[in-house]
Amino acid sequence: MAADIRNTAPFKALAAQTDAELLTRGLEVDPVAVHNVLAHMVNLVADRMGIQPRSALRYVDPSATADTIAKAADPATAGAENVHAVRPVRVDDREVVLPRFAPGRPLMALAQAAKYASGNGNQRITDHALDLITELGAATSADLDSPDMRVAVGVLDEAADILERVAARIETDGWSLCQCGEDHQGGLDTKVAATMRGDADFARQLRAHVDN
Repeated sequence: MAADIRNTAPFKALAAQTDAELLTRGLEVDPVAVHNVLAHMVNLVADRMGIQPRSALRYVDPSATADTIAKAADPATAGAENVHAVRPVRVDDREVVLPRFAPGRPLMALAQAAKYASGNGNQRITDHALDLITELGAATSADLDSPDMRVAVGVLDEAADILERVAARIETDGWSLCQCGEDHQGGLDTKVAATMRGDADFARQLRAHVDN
């Protein structure tokens, strides 16, 4: 089984090469997910060629594997909402200094976005929003003696992106918190989408303080 070779040096080298290929595509993927995909591809090659998985390693191309993962994670791909181990690479490692109360609005908006995504079957957005909530919460609770806090620019960028995407799904795909099939909540959902776009703008305004 491919699982038997995961601790071998060739498999780890292949995983490292695949991670590097993913970074060039702007993606950061959970290592366990990368290993699972590689193990699956090694098994496929071994079965098709009638050889042992250890021998099949040499035929698995890290670039092709990265392409497979990137395609599966593309929002335009059917089922991409379930690919929840993929995150955009944060190229900008700067931080924004903000008043400690400032992230309250993005936190509430992300919680609402996670609720909509979860209720409409999009685990990827749900998990990403919850991760951002955790990061913002950790930043808010750090160094409580100071009236200010530091937030990674990438957190605010990703928060704005998620809020825009959820707002778009509400407007174009009919996402709703009520799944009864009746349209009694349509007006409320429309207002929520508009509010989320405002929340996304607010996150971008906070992000703009990075150079101040």
